[in-house]
Amino acid sequence: MRKGFTLIEVLVSLIILSMIAIISSNILQSSLETEREVSKRLDDAKNLNFASIILKRDIRQIINVPLRDYYGNSINGTIIGNNLEKKISFNSKIKSNSQNTSPIKRIEYVIENEHFIRKQFYSANPYSVEDYFESKLIKNVSDMSIEFMYKQKWHSQWPINTETKNIIPTLIRIEFIQDEKEYMWIIEPNIDYVF
Repeated sequence: MRKGFTLIEVLVSLIILSMIAIISSNILQSSLETEREVSKRLDDAKNLNFASIILKRDIRQIINVPLRDYYGNSINGTIIGNNLEKKISFNSKIKSNSQNTSPIKRIEYVIENEHFIRKQFYSANPYSVEDYFESKLIKNVSDMSIEFMYKQKWHSQWPINTETKNIIPTLIRIEFIQDEKEYMWIIEPNIDYVF
């Protein structure tokens, strides 16, 4: 008698091994896809958290001084925002390494090309529309709403009248949709003085 395996035994073992390999590769592939999805969700959450921290910091450091246009003319308001343009502008105190420049800078948040963008101008009263640097905080923003609370009521623009042009709203609400998920931030500026 010869020692060894028959052809049928080898084929059966190959079939069993190939079934184990197929099952193992399917499990590995699904775990890799799950890992990619979880990593994407974590990155999205991290980006949203970072964006909310930056926005809250800027709004809580608002300087209640009147805004000026690019020609130096006074604009009616210390904070300008409305739902139609999906934009909010104000002056904020930003830390600077230089002692020669003012820490007060114009900040503008706007939706452009489905991105939630923060524009920081180099001064509180910039001379040029293009005198800023920008940060794309959130991608894939399909819709955004900005509202301002005054006397227990939400308004879609600020200032709402001549009485409110010299004050900061009680609360600012920003709602947006990113990747078909709805988010809402409500921020309290913590400023109650009038200039």
